Amino acid sequence: MAVVELKNVSKVYDNKLKVVSDVNLTISDSEFVVLVGPSGCGKSTTLRMIAGLEEISEGQIFIDNKLINDVSPKDRDIAMVFQNYALYPHMTVYDNMAFGLKLRKFSKTEIKQRVSDAAKILDLEEYLDRKPKALSGGQRQRVAVGRAIVRKPKVFLFDEPLSNLDAKLRVQMRAEISKLHHQLEATMIYVTHDQTEAMTMGDRIVVMKDGFVQQVDKPMNLYNFPVNKFVAGFIGSPAMNFIEGKINDSNGLKFESVNKKLIISLTAQQTNLLKSHTQKKIWLGIRPEDIHDITDESLKDNYHEFEIMLELVEPMGNEAHIFFNIDNVQFISRIPARDIPKTGTSRKLKINLEKLHFFDFENEKVII
Repeated sequence: MAVVELKNVSKVYDNKLKVVSDVNLTISDSEFVVLVGPSGCGKSTTLRMIAGLEEISEGQIFIDNKLINDVSPKDRDIAMVFQNYALYPHMTVYDNMAFGLKLRKFSKTEIKQRVSDAAKILDLEEYLDRKPKALSGGQRQRVAVGRAIVRKPKVFLFDEPLSNLDAKLRVQMRAEISKLHHQLEATMIYVTHDQTEAMTMGDRIVVMKDGFVQQVDKPMNLYNFPVNKFVAGFIGSPAMNFIEGKINDSNGLKFESVNKKLIISLTAQQTNLLKSHTQKKIWLGIRPEDIHDITDESLKDNYHEFEIMLELVEPMGNEAHIFFNIDNVQFISRIPARDIPKTGTSRKLKINLEKLHFFDFENEKVII
């Protein structure tokens, strides 16, 4: 497989719109890296520059230490799997998977062996004589992946390959692609707007916003130690709760929301790190799972207790999502489903003080 390096890579279109800005990234041999972010963040454009489908405006891209800026897509030794499958409707599954090898003048014996091996890996052996219209969406996507596998490329590129599938198939294909990565020990770069896909599949995740890389890290490091408010809010489902306030020094350092509907005494560690922000505006972030039901015995120390009025309750099976309002800001909490409350009733909750996140109000960078 291969190492992929992006050095100061940018993309500017003719109208002077800069959609990718100064990306620096090294993807190790056999690593699975996911580019994630909202629509228009530049992730697909970055992938297409690696593939050679978009010209690079600035910077350099290397595959195995070879500069590929001016190398045509067919000579980059990459294989790409698209969102819309891009299968030939008049060809059988076998011919779709074999087509690229035929163009490259592989022998019939070699083609048959490669297609057979890929079909076995992807459980497509019984479908080789069918045409795409006779397949389900998940099967068509497996054919598209198989067409990439037979090439035995240095790098696999996936551009939102699961977005056209229904929820159940997405989960199934997510697992299949992850297993495929372990089987092939291949270098894979995967683009998605779905942070759940990113968290479950990637060895590392690249979070992008407005063409800029915000953070590159392992999934749980992104979740637990986001570098800014955007990453904190984008990674995690349901999303992190945010509320504006300030740090007040009255009988110990406290966080106070704008209308003082939420006042939290800070821990000793938080006090040390937030002293310099006294009387300054600040963002407080709290993940839904860190707002506990008062009956939860797992949290005995370092918590803030408060009472809320439930605006909406969503039973989720093993848990319930409850929605409530603090200081005109909607919050969401995840609580166990053993005692699902009713909408319109009051409820006592407690916040785990050890899990609070604080962000600078102006630049939104993490403080603690």
